[in-house]
Parts: sequence; C-alpha cells; structure tokens
Amino acid sequence: MLDMTVGMSLTRALCSLVLLLCLPNCASRAVDAKPSSSSDCAKASLFERFARGGMVESLAGGDVRLSVMADVHSADCGTPDCYFTRLQAVFRFEAGQGCRLREVDVFTEDGGCNVGGAFDPPKQESFFPDGAADLSAPTLGQLTLRTRQGDRALVLVPRNLFFFADVKPGAPLHTSLPAGEEGEDACCWGASVAESHFRD
Repeated sequence: MLDMTVGMSLTRALCSLVLLLCLPNCASRAVDAKPSSSSDCAKASLFERFARGGMVESLAGGDVRLSVMADVHSADCGTPDCYFTRLQAVFRFEAGQGCRLREVDVFTEDGGCNVGGAFDPPKQESFFPDGAADLSAPTLGQLTLRTRQGDRALVLVPRNLFFFADVKPGAPLHTSLPAGEEGEDACCWGASVAESHFRD
C-alpha cells in the first residue's frame, strides 16, 4: 500500500514538473498565434468618433462593419440636401497581430428626392488601401481606399468619412472646400457624414 502511495506521489510530481517546464513555451506559442480580435480593431482611433455614434460593429471572424449615411456634400458648401448615400463598409484584416487591412467590402445605395427619376441600383465593391495600412497604428491619421479601377474612393479621417463616386483614377480627393486659388484642380469632393449624426 505504501509503495502504491509513493508511486502515485512521484507520478503527480513528475506531471507537475512537465507542466511547469511546458508553460512558458506553450504560453509563448499561444500568444504568437492569437490574431487580433475584431473588438480590438473596432477600437482603432479612426473609428472612435463613429463608435460613439453607434456606427461601428464588431463581426464574427475579426471583421468590423461601419454603417453611415453620407448626406452632406462638400461641393455644396456643407449644405444638407435631400439626397443621401447609405454606406456600409466591412473592414477585413490580415491574420496575426495588429489590424493590418486587407480589403474593405463597400455597399452603397443612393436615395432621396429623385422625383420622377430612378436611382442607380445598390452597389457592392471591394476597396483597397493605398499602400500598407495598420489601423492599430496610433500615427495613422487618414485611410484612403480605392476600387481596383480607381473610379470610386473612400477617405476615413478621425473627424469624418468622405465617399467619392465617379472620380478619375489618380485624381486628388478633397476633404475640405477648395481655397479658390487659380489653377486649383476642381476634382473631387465627396459626400460626408452630417455633423448632426455625431454625438460630440
């Protein structure tokens, strides 16, 4: 009986030793393999103002959805009108640490005061960042996305979002009204989110 008790104690001690030796390496491997969760990426500084307005949602699989109504046009000096673009952007990230953006699926639908006319059907397109973009980087102050053809674009800044339709590939994208200087390129001003939609 004593031999059995001693044997069980030694077995437990050996198992405990093996577990202790394994823990540092196992924990290290678990940390290395763990991808960023969507909730972390949804807290990126570029999303903060939108999140306060309930426009940001964490999705399964690590994606983040941004849903906005773009109804103020910079070309109209910020005057709201009855036209709007309903926009949902699903941000898809690379696996691994950080929030490195792979692509953004953008769904748009125009609406408003189009008496007697017809709107274009809703669109779904993939937008891609201009160069590498890690939304977890604290220094990222602007994110520019374009379709492969470059004819539509989306610019996200901490204070707003700008959606550009029917732009020429490579054309400059203005997020503020022109200065009125001679020779200034007139293209392109995009629809943005009304200030009244934000809570701050």
